[in-house]
Amino acid sequence: MNNSARDRRLRLTAGAALLFLPLTSCGTGGEPSGNPHTASSSPSPVAPTPPSTPSEVPSSSAADAPPEMELAMDASKPVSFTIPALDRQAEIIETGLRDDDTLEVPPEHEGAPASWYNGSPTPGEQGPAVLLGHVNSTADQSGVFYNLEALKPGDRITVDREDGSTAIFEVYQSEVYSKNEFPTKAVYFPVDQAELRLITCDDFAASSGEFEDNLVVYAKLVDTA
Repeated sequence: MNNSARDRRLRLTAGAALLFLPLTSCGTGGEPSGNPHTASSSPSPVAPTPPSTPSEVPSSSAADAPPEMELAMDASKPVSFTIPALDRQAEIIETGLRDDDTLEVPPEHEGAPASWYNGSPTPGEQGPAVLLGHVNSTADQSGVFYNLEALKPGDRITVDREDGSTAIFEVYQSEVYSKNEFPTKAVYFPVDQAELRLITCDDFAASSGEFEDNLVVYAKLVDTA
């Protein structure tokens, strides 16, 4: 992928992220919880802590060494994903932004596929590719992202792509956020390597019939096939 195309995608990701809101609806097999057109009006973005700058001056051999290239792939839309640790495999559809600039979510019916947000890089490209999915049920695996909180660092997520290639990611972090404190920058803003974000709802409240939080699983590209 040429630099101009990559720069355009990074600008789109960073600019659109200012409009992003948390995933607001995850059906539980009954009535949808929440209105997909309604979201928190004041998310509180939290940027990840940057690495500290080394104080030592590198030796001449280290300074003269070529920079290490991050693993990344050319653009290709995702078609399906597999999570071996959850014995989960499903198709991926494409979603974007609604006319009011809120995030479009995948269908809410039981067994609905996950979706790739098309304002993010394709899985395997440099940057944070975003997949959205519903829980749909708190008791069984009818939801594509049911039991996503069980994933641990080191678990693998593979994404098959339109060009026949496969991006292989490894989970390194999983966090639950209140929907009014969703970390927009940490989830959507550009990063210097190929990463993946899985986003769903969490913490079902029986009293309201709604999920009160968002779960975000962070993974990084570790191999290709």
